Amino acid sequence: MWSNLRSANDRVSRRTVLSAIGAGLFASSAGCVHPLPPPQGVLIQKGIFGEHNDRRVPVLKAGNNEIKIEIEDKVLQSEFPRSNETANTTVSPSLHNRLKRKYDDVHYYAQVRRLNGHGPLVETNSGEKPRQPAVGGTPRYLLSREIFGKLLSGDRIEYTLAMFDSQRISAVTLIIREGVVRKKFPEADTPGNVPSYRITVDHGEGPDGAPFLQTYYASEEVYNNATVDDKTYFEVIFENRVKPTIRSLSPDPYGSL
Repeated sequence: MWSNLRSANDRVSRRTVLSAIGAGLFASSAGCVHPLPPPQGVLIQKGIFGEHNDRRVPVLKAGNNEIKIEIEDKVLQSEFPRSNETANTTVSPSLHNRLKRKYDDVHYYAQVRRLNGHGPLVETNSGEKPRQPAVGGTPRYLLSREIFGKLLSGDRIEYTLAMFDSQRISAVTLIIREGVVRKKFPEADTPGNVPSYRITVDHGEGPDGAPFLQTYYASEEVYNNATVDDKTYFEVIFENRVKPTIRSLSPDPYGSL
């Protein structure tokens, strides 16, 4: 089943290669080449704050090393927490506009425990947690509403910083998530190119003490390889906006890249 595994040290994602090439080209314009891997980290919290009369006002916090959400604004109290996305909080354009009418500006952020970027996000031969030491503390980065909605506390991410703003994430190029497979749903009719198999994953205890469950679409191959009650790491992609999709399962989450 896993006969195509390669050494984790030899495996480099296409995105890592392209990012290193881009960094090398940028550095070469200054007369030297220093290709760098893209930054990697573990998401420990995401949140929203507003600006009003030159003051920052907390609006929402999700995560903080636990599956929980803290709502500090009345506009959101009727919206959250939603039972199907306890900490994977998404903000619709209409809800964002309601916040914009209340504040001078609205900002989304992610707090990341940075990891040494020289290595995979997961030790893929064993499926263990990353062994890279934390580097550079736990900075907070600004990001777009769309990226904010894709991330879940505990995600291991590879990301790109804005070229002229080192405090802003311009793109998240890889999301590795962990959980326990609880249910598998066979093929069903789905529109367009949406994968037709589904897998429900347990991400731990939610704020009400019940399991925090998320259901993902999956290909037939991923569906067949998933084992109920097994803890696994998997890559999450957002090729459609209906639900996120599991691209691959550990112990080789880089295998399809």
